[in-house]
Amino acid sequence: MKKTKNKKNKIKFNYQNLIIFGGFLLVNIVIFLLGNHFSFANLSQSPAFFVPPPTPVIKNKLPPILGSNNFLVLDSATNTILLGNNINDRIYPASTTKLATALTALNLYPLDEVITTIPYSEGKVMGLQAGEKVTVRTLASALLVYSANDAAFNLASHYQDGVSGFVQKMNDLVKKYNLKNTHFTNYDGIHNENHYSTVYDLSQLGRLALTLPFIPEIVKQKEVNLTDLSGQIKYNLTSTNELLGVIPEVEGLKTGWTPEASGCFIGAININGHKLITVVAQSADRFADTKKLIDWSKENITWNYRSY
Repeated sequence: MKKTKNKKNKIKFNYQNLIIFGGFLLVNIVIFLLGNHFSFANLSQSPAFFVPPPTPVIKNKLPPILGSNNFLVLDSATNTILLGNNINDRIYPASTTKLATALTALNLYPLDEVITTIPYSEGKVMGLQAGEKVTVRTLASALLVYSANDAAFNLASHYQDGVSGFVQKMNDLVKKYNLKNTHFTNYDGIHNENHYSTVYDLSQLGRLALTLPFIPEIVKQKEVNLTDLSGQIKYNLTSTNELLGVIPEVEGLKTGWTPEASGCFIGAININGHKLITVVAQSADRFADTKKLIDWSKENITWNYRSY
């Protein structure tokens, strides 16, 4: 009888193990099915699932002959340097500085924030008078299209910590993105020995600028018609980018020139839907040099899509 009792207990124990194991298995099956249901159902919408950008492939690495010794071609989607020379040498950025000015202003202020203007007359200006009521959008448009120094000044002076605080924010921006070879002393690119950058750092500022919807839209414009809030004061401004409307692939981005810096240009280039950033600095003919970089890119770069 004792032996039989032990046998029954053993059988009972095995049934308990079987029930526990079966329950555990069932729970895991349900979790697996639910997990796969949600992951498959939302596969195309999941932020974790994306198609990698195509890989740029260079056919001929021999660069064109340029007037500039400091230049770069960058694939924007992959941040790949496709062509370059002296990309980390210190140069003076001139008015390409205003990309950092625009990025800083758009980070600090809403586009529709109203600024009461203060006159400023150094360098290229749009002619803002004292007491005009204009939006940040208006000033940023004039800054990026016409390269207006008075627009840059008013965006900087509007900051709660003043112009010096605004310039510090510009330097905080480049520090945040690890652009170690750039330092700003002002908001408009007026020459200063301690105001410098590199064509590589400028390419990164250009790439960053194009991620903000407002900037790529406005820098495509050959002309802009701006007004104060009343609509009575009008500014009809033409882009400083001489390649707009001339070279179909050009969609911006920012010009610069001073006697010390010579010609600078950060180009936003679209070749059959593939976005490139070009940079030339210390150039006697920034637009001709950029055109040569575009021609080289069209002849020598293809893009390979990965298959899965």
